[in-house]
Amino acid sequence: MSLDRLLSDSRGVSPAVTQALTIGITSLLVTGLLIGGSQMVDSQRERVTEEALENVGDGIARDLIRLDAFDTETLNSTVSFRATYPERIADQSYNVEVTGDASRTRVYVNASGLNRYAVVRFENETNVCPSVVSSGPLAVSYNATADCMEVTRG
Repeated sequence: MSLDRLLSDSRGVSPAVTQALTIGITSLLVTGLLIGGSQMVDSQRERVTEEALENVGDGIARDLIRLDAFDTETLNSTVSFRATYPERIADQSYNVEVTGDASRTRVYVNASGLNRYAVVRFENETNVCPSVVSSGPLAVSYNATADCMEVTRG
């Protein structure tokens, strides 16, 4: 056998090239699926976090609206609604900030570790004391001394 004949023979290369191409293409497809799947999980986590923050804000706003329906001018004691909210949302603690002016109240729920928040606004008649509380069981109450509604740890 001559050296030229051995160098020009390509019969044994075909299975090795096919194997290498199959492994390369399969690796690319699996990598693409993993990257796409992880982006979907991140997107779902963000959506669930935003919905959970909105649920907390809606619950607090509902309690403030119920309390606003009371005739607070005749009350000389504290009235409150207690609710249990999750301690953490998407493994992050969150803060609830309530601010209001004469006729409009804003409930701002913020998970700063996730850079996500929810805002609920509603009209009210009773004054609202500005409050900032951290996550967990909360109480919405009418403070007869300060003549305002407030949110406190429950």
